[in-house]
Amino acid sequence: MSTASKVTFGASIAFAVGAFAFINYSQQVERAALRQGPIKDAERMRMKELNRKQILNQQDHIEQQALKEKFELVQPLQSKVITADDDK
Repeated sequence: MSTASKVTFGASIAFAVGAFAFINYSQQVERAALRQGPIKDAERMRMKELNRKQILNQQDHIEQQALKEKFELVQPLQSKVITADDDK
């Protein structure tokens, strides 16, 4: 074999090995990304549900504060604790 054919053969083998390694690596990266998809979706859904609960809790808190203020106008709160002995 001539030197030129040996160089061409070696370059062909190097290219084939490099292409194989690159394709294998890119497939592994794609598989890892696909595995992360459901995990990210579950986290996104969990955060969405948490955010929805926080908004509902905040709305409920505002509603409770408004009711407290409304009822305090009708019947003011006193710091005195009423017990059964107070009636006698």
